[in-house]
Amino acid sequence: MRVLVTGAGGTLGQALAPALALEGHEPVLLDVRTLETPYRFVEGDVRQLQDVRRAMQGVDLVVHGAALHGIHLRDHTSQEFHELNVTGTFNTWEAAAEAGVRGLVFCSTMGVYGESRLPSGEDEVVALREDLPLLPTDIYALTKTVGEEMCRYYGRRHGIGSIALRYGMFVPETFFRYGIRLLYGGVDTADVVGSVLAAIDALATRRVKWGAFNVQSVVPFTEEDGAGLLSDPLAVIDRYRPGASELLRQRGVERLEPIREYYPMGSIQHRLGFRPSRNFDQWLKKLESQPEALADKPSPWP
Repeated sequence: MRVLVTGAGGTLGQALAPALALEGHEPVLLDVRTLETPYRFVEGDVRQLQDVRRAMQGVDLVVHGAALHGIHLRDHTSQEFHELNVTGTFNTWEAAAEAGVRGLVFCSTMGVYGESRLPSGEDEVVALREDLPLLPTDIYALTKTVGEEMCRYYGRRHGIGSIALRYGMFVPETFFRYGIRLLYGGVDTADVVGSVLAAIDALATRRVKWGAFNVQSVVPFTEEDGAGLLSDPLAVIDRYRPGASELLRQRGVERLEPIREYYPMGSIQHRLGFRPSRNFDQWLKKLESQPEALADKPSPWP
């Protein structure tokens, strides 16, 4: 199938294009910047409908990744977020509906939960399941919430299936910060790519018409771990992974900041048949084999 990837110059787009080709798809890459790529490339701006229409020709499925993200909140205005994330999504959907595509994968964020991330008690952690209310607290999360609602609208209006993937953090990090981040809502880029491929398959086969799914590292925690995750996360981790705390201390981790939330991954596994595999356990094994890997500060994340 011909798959259009908007915002193809980003972290996800660069990793996704070769994975699509490996799966037998034909990637079509759209970005506002010129990309050096062996795949079909269209230079254009999702804020311009004619650019998206041009890229959408002959497309079967869309992965809409073009957006400003949370890291841009400090240096971009609310208007800029609206223009790219809302107008750009509207233009992508309009062009997709005109082209009669089979489905669209919408790149969303865990930030859409907003105030639902607040615990109801001082000794509780929050299990952020997909059925919680979306209560965004910043303009980035608001624009992604609007984007998810657009997906529902175009499904009702045009019968086009869509899947929103609520990603955890996957911007490039150092080895040690990346590993600890997996406990705090992080996810490996390869697992993000895997979730997109699973969503494409579900839409292409029409197994799923609409769904929104967390895409984060798998952790073993439960609500019963709340007090421990807030007071001494290392002790909780050691109950599930004996010896982990000693290994981390040997590498300079004196403590971890409280873990206040986690993301159950049962829904995406049940409905899309996908489960992230590059989790904290795997990182610990890599850490054991890299004696030179040391934390740059006693509490390396966040």
